[in-house]
Amino acid sequence: MTRQSRCRICHKRPPWRGKNCPPGTCKKCYHATIWVDRPAARRERHEAERASADPLADFAGPLVYDGYLESFRPSDLFSGDPLDLEAIAVWEEENGVPWDPDAEDNDREPVAAAPAPRAPRAPSKEHPRCRLCRKVRHHYAESADGLLRVCLGCAAGLPLAQLTAADAAAELIAQRRPVQRRDFVQRLRARFPELAWDTGIVREGRQRRHVRQTASDTSAGADANTPNTVYELQRARPGTERPE
Repeated sequence: MTRQSRCRICHKRPPWRGKNCPPGTCKKCYHATIWVDRPAARRERHEAERASADPLADFAGPLVYDGYLESFRPSDLFSGDPLDLEAIAVWEEENGVPWDPDAEDNDREPVAAAPAPRAPRAPSKEHPRCRLCRKVRHHYAESADGLLRVCLGCAAGLPLAQLTAADAAAELIAQRRPVQRRDFVQRLRARFPELAWDTGIVREGRQRRHVRQTASDTSAGADANTPNTVYELQRARPGTERPE
């Protein structure tokens, strides 16, 4: 069995047989180092050309036109030139902050005042979503203390109005099967973090489920031991007759 060839640049991936790709080069190395017209390379060249053409393109401080150099230059706070001082005063008046020539953010972005706080969003006109299933519902059930509010489908017939939020959460947990309980508890805790989960709500729900399951198994065993059931079992066996 022949050994598969590798890329001559990274020595990790197999060569790519795409159009205009030189032999022995993988696709990733071709786009990263060989394809000169790729978008990232064009962007880098454009930024380099822009920086070389205008060195002060990213400078956000005050500028002064120098007639000797026939170009703009940064204002000098300590030069004593009236043009520099006037440009600095105009810049400070427009931006509302004093000019600091030693600041590191002058070449990154213009200094501006803090943005105004955004206006509160108008309430939605559509029906609210259930916090548990995240679906739009028309009817909801709420606990007695108002901390737990879910749709009627998630309530599953529980009288939440007669229960506190902790009892309602424990009942919802008790209704889930063991294979579904873990995911349901995680979702319930994530959607209702304001509940007192450190008081043993999850443990109470598991205990209620265990008690109900034990009672169900006990009643089923008692029904199986009735005389009619014993008679049916004896009739099912060959050669067995009901005693007179």
